[in-house]
Amino acid sequence: MKARWIITAVSAALFFGGSLFTSLRDPWFQNLQRPDWLTFEFIIPFVWTFIWACTTISAIIVWEKRTRQGFRPWYLMAIYAAIAISTSAYSPIVVELRSLTGGIFMGGLATLLVYILAFVVKPISPKASWLFLPYALWGPFGTYLTWLLLQLNPGVAN
Repeated sequence: MKARWIITAVSAALFFGGSLFTSLRDPWFQNLQRPDWLTFEFIIPFVWTFIWACTTISAIIVWEKRTRQGFRPWYLMAIYAAIAISTSAYSPIVVELRSLTGGIFMGGLATLLVYILAFVVKPISPKASWLFLPYALWGPFGTYLTWLLLQLNPGVAN
């Protein structure tokens, strides 16, 4: 039971870590031209909260299954952490550094790591692997959306 709370606490710290350094309510970011069809931007924080919860639950499942088998899957937890860090780094990179290109890179990197980790943990727990589905679907969309912002705002952001 203790590992669940540690994983949850670390996950929450990483999740909220990016928002401690910046806010997507920054005037520069808010004034970027957006695609006309992006009418649901207000739900994006809820989508990410759901994705983060699924990823955290996946990490807990993998940790508990592997430790019952006599292993401590630190290398897998390191990949979960890399996903969390690259996801959390998106906002500071985009807003503070004003780099949509950096956001595309971080979003793509995190999504690639999600695909890899989902494949790696499937033999340990299919359920833990399926919990990556929301990220696996949203990650490419979010990365594409950042690319669109870059196309719609030439010269404003790199």
